[in-house]
Amino acid sequence: MASRRDALASIPTTLLLARSRPARVSAEPWSRVYLDGLPDEAFAVVHVRPDGTRSRHLPHHDADGRLDLPHLRSALAGLGQVRWEDRADAERARQHLLEHYGAPGRRRGPSRPAGGPDGRP
Repeated sequence: MASRRDALASIPTTLLLARSRPARVSAEPWSRVYLDGLPDEAFAVVHVRPDGTRSRHLPHHDADGRLDLPHLRSALAGLGQVRWEDRADAERARQHLLEHYGAPGRRRGPSRPAGGPDGRP
């Protein structure tokens, strides 16, 4: 049986391991029917092909137009998983999502510069 001292000695290692793992981003999945019913404005990017068909990426607003924070976090985490038809869409989506993430009343997003409003510490 481990002593209390041994148990306490393992706490810093446990905390270090817990902090080194990326946080899981979990948003309750929206069904295909729900996603199909969302307006284009609910997505970070809507790519319109020459034939007029659309591909919509990274939903983060609900059906009422409200920002859904778990889906915003999920969209930010999923940026690298999207197969972009136009590479410029990736940057537009990133900027759009970060603007939401850094909106007044929200904490700074993970890719925002550190420091004050002018970018300096």
